[in-house]
Amino acid sequence: MVTSQMGWAQHTIESIRKTYADVKESIAMMSDDFPSEGIPAEYYHLRVAQNLRATGPHTEDIRMYFNEVEQDEDEDWNPYPFHWLRLVTAKYNFAVRQFYEEYLYDDKGQVMFIYAITPEVGDDMIPYELRMWFDGKRLLRFTAKKAEVTGPLDNANLSDFKYKEEYSGTTIPELYRGETDRCKERAQHFLKMFEGIDRNKYI
Repeated sequence: MVTSQMGWAQHTIESIRKTYADVKESIAMMSDDFPSEGIPAEYYHLRVAQNLRATGPHTEDIRMYFNEVEQDEDEDWNPYPFHWLRLVTAKYNFAVRQFYEEYLYDDKGQVMFIYAITPEVGDDMIPYELRMWFDGKRLLRFTAKKAEVTGPLDNANLSDFKYKEEYSGTTIPELYRGETDRCKERAQHFLKMFEGIDRNKYI
């Protein structure tokens, strides 16, 4: 019985935090100037620029960081192996509303952690920080923090705000459910996008 429970409890908040910190540290070491600096950069980068009706110019910057799929040395070895998605970062806007998101995945393609800054929680366009930790489909914890806004929001840098905790628990209150559901859907969309790129790139 103990073995079964240990096998089921794949991720904990602590293990996810450690994995996230390790991944971010590795990304920080990546450099397009390798070998003179850092380690080789490995990611897919998608930039979208378009003019949307009603909201005007819209840009998205999406980066997908990945690991190699392990190969069995006894089988046919491929010098250009497939990859699995580790982390997605996405920054985008709709008019003056700015968004930033991160999605951390395990090697089974399950999202472990979602971090989002979004102005879409309430009706006042004030940014919120939302965090979700998962063990498979099970929500381990959800937290929400609201930005302490003292000036105009136009052209404000999301990272410049201080955020005050509004909620922390193992369920998601109705107020946040629209945005958390949207982020969970985006986690799956990014996974499909990554798989399409990885299987159709030149090498």
